[in-house]
Amino acid sequence: MYTEELVLLYISWLIVIIGLLLNGFILISNLINWLKRRTLQTIDVLITGLGLVRIVVLSVNMQQISILIFNWSLFQMDNAEFIGIVTMCMNFCSLWWGSVLCVFYCVKITTYNNRLFMRLKMNISKLVPWLLLISLVISFLSSLPFVYSHVGNDTVCGNGTMEINVVNLFLIIFAGSIIPFMIFCVAIYLIILSLLRHTRNMSSRDSGFSDAQRDIHLSVIRNMISFLLFFALHFVTYVMFSIFINVEISTFNLICLICMCAYPSLHSICLIDSNRELKNSFLIVLSCTWLRNWKH
Repeated sequence: MYTEELVLLYISWLIVIIGLLLNGFILISNLINWLKRRTLQTIDVLITGLGLVRIVVLSVNMQQISILIFNWSLFQMDNAEFIGIVTMCMNFCSLWWGSVLCVFYCVKITTYNNRLFMRLKMNISKLVPWLLLISLVISFLSSLPFVYSHVGNDTVCGNGTMEINVVNLFLIIFAGSIIPFMIFCVAIYLIILSLLRHTRNMSSRDSGFSDAQRDIHLSVIRNMISFLLFFALHFVTYVMFSIFINVEISTFNLICLICMCAYPSLHSICLIDSNRELKNSFLIVLSCTWLRNWKH
């Protein structure tokens, strides 16, 4: 393996470690809060779930990077299907739970004079655990077709690796991603529409839309659009990496791998920044770490 390829692998490894630390921080912080209060707000449950899923995704990515660094076979016959199903299931679950988070924001901060919407607004907190469970089941079922993505009946190539049918793999990724992605886009559209509608009515006295509400809308929109961009980048690079998985590892493959690893890390930064309690805790941890290093 060339030097530049090793450098890219170590960069992706570093990104994975940062992502694991960030998502581990989210998980531990919310766990401590739950132990103190014996309860968590719905938004904290959603963020904790995303953090847990992304820890699994990043752990699988860490294994794949280690495989590439030490020249192990990426898809060994005894664990190829298991790794593929787990990776796809967690990626789909990450998207589904991100969509649930976006829907939760949409229902909580927007106001539409619709009976169904108002009923959903009143019961969304009770529905979130069921939505998360249903999303996990759908993600698992969507990942099962991976076992049929092999080329023909011969699942092993001459070099001992599993050969993947890239067309089948693309269809599996697309089918498992399109529905939550569409839900996500609709929720963002409703949030933006609500903001524009209320902004036009701000001049009227009975608009009921304060500057604070507008700031909340804008903050949520920024977070959701960043999530949308991160996921689009992740989806494209995930597909490209999967397409070239049967060929020899190249610089392009490794750049795709870096982008795949960066998605859960970058969005975790946005989640921490958008949550006041997590942000304050994170700043405290950073300041304590800096002071400790400075004293030494």
